[in-house]
Amino acid sequence: MSAGDTWALVTRLEEIEEHLEHPSDLSRLPQVSREHWCAASPEDDAGAAFDQARAFGIPLIDLRRFESSSRALASIPADVARQLRVMPLWRGEATLAVAVEDAGNVETLAALDFVSRFRVSLLLATRGAMREAIAHGYDNAEDADVARQLGLDPHAQAWHGTAHDIERLAREQPVVKVIHGVIEQAVYRRASDVHLRPTEHGLELLYRIDDEMVPVRVFLPGLAPALVSRIKVLGAMNLAEHRLPQDGRSSFVLDDGRSVDLRISVLPTVFGESVVVRLLDTEESLKLLDDIGLSPADRKRLDAIMEASHGMFLTTGPTGCGKSTTLYAMLLAMRQQAINILAIEDPVEFHISGVQQMQVNRAAGFTFARAMRNFLRHDPDVIMVGEVRDRETAEIAVESALTGHLVLSTLHTNTAAGTITRLLDLGVEAYLLRASLLAVMAQRLVRLICPHCRGEEPVNAEMRAYLGVAEDEVFFHGSGCAKCNGLGVFRRTAVYELLCVDANLRSLIVPGAEADRIHEAAHAGGMRTITESALELARAGRISLAEVWRVRAD
Repeated sequence: MSAGDTWALVTRLEEIEEHLEHPSDLSRLPQVSREHWCAASPEDDAGAAFDQARAFGIPLIDLRRFESSSRALASIPADVARQLRVMPLWRGEATLAVAVEDAGNVETLAALDFVSRFRVSLLLATRGAMREAIAHGYDNAEDADVARQLGLDPHAQAWHGTAHDIERLAREQPVVKVIHGVIEQAVYRRASDVHLRPTEHGLELLYRIDDEMVPVRVFLPGLAPALVSRIKVLGAMNLAEHRLPQDGRSSFVLDDGRSVDLRISVLPTVFGESVVVRLLDTEESLKLLDDIGLSPADRKRLDAIMEASHGMFLTTGPTGCGKSTTLYAMLLAMRQQAINILAIEDPVEFHISGVQQMQVNRAAGFTFARAMRNFLRHDPDVIMVGEVRDRETAEIAVESALTGHLVLSTLHTNTAAGTITRLLDLGVEAYLLRASLLAVMAQRLVRLICPHCRGEEPVNAEMRAYLGVAEDEVFFHGSGCAKCNGLGVFRRTAVYELLCVDANLRSLIVPGAEADRIHEAAHAGGMRTITESALELARAGRISLAEVWRVRAD
């Protein structure tokens, strides 16, 4: 075995101290082969970690075999360690040994130099080992301190108290502080959702960032009832109910004064109650039409639709693809006109000045269909319906579009052409649909490449052949860094296909119409498909080709 097949590995605490004294002399440390390192490390990034350690000239370390000293942990605050994905291991008189999961991230190294007054010496670890080390070194210690403040046993695997005890704990300052910090950090990290998932080992905290589930930490099992109950208090839920799902809503004020709306869902599971908190941040989610990513030609087409005196415009796609965001952007543009705009939603996500918004209340019988019947007596110019879910709502929407109103709504289909056949399947008469439908926009959200860790993307031949790209075309992706939570992506944008109904397409809207024929006719008439829209962004270096493959809709 040649020297190039092995690399320095720290195996004992004494070797960390030795590395601090002689950081450039890696020959003092034991060597490990790439094969043995990968076999001993269950993480997918083990091989990449080995290659990076050798490229940057720093030793590898298996964090599962070490426990950080209290002096080292005190050198870097817990929130900084979680954000940067680093773990302090040993502190000398003037130096600090720190494990990182990305030695090439200059922002992480600069932040370490800023927060620590010691000379930092690096070691490289895998992401999975880093996550476990942070949980063991920081999370458990913090949780144990909170448990002691609450009078609980930090080592208890479960806690069972009366409803009165749970309510008391939910209002205790340590619990309030923890949940406040969880939500605040989620907003600052641009998360769309907060997940608290019970397991046999504790309560997992995850953030959904740019459509990826990012593990944050694991709370001790004994704290789970108090933390879940605190969120129930925020959502005005029944604290004594643990067997049935519950929904709630609240608002949250950040330290900078910004307000964020919360939509809360609680479900009973085998290991306890699971919580999802949807964060509705106006600054992140409410956009103008100029921010949607429309081409100049499609922007003109959409402007013409918004100026129409009557007709129906639909946005379509899977849950979380930005349909409502597009409709909100249209409402923000149309409210500048001297017109009456009414909206019925489930729920109302963002309040827009100048638009009369109502919320579905099924318990009181106030459904989409009933609201629309009453809307027509309020002399509206524009009607927005949160979603066309059934035949009754579809028929009233079409009727409204035919009687002098512009109707905006959403539908769940994969393509724009599929929306037409879906409405026919719901029972809308073909001749009425021909006369009322103006356009359909099918869309997806794609994840933009993180500019801080952007590099050339390896692409397999099969993907190139399917997407029709040449062998010599170069594409990019993100390798993952502290700036993007190791995801390689940062923020999202929309890709779409805008099907405008012209005379040719109207002739195809007949009973038993085929979505494929409508799609082909629209494409021949100039419609750019979702796949083509995404491929254009990939060729511009904004998204990876793998992202195009993920959202393809042909």
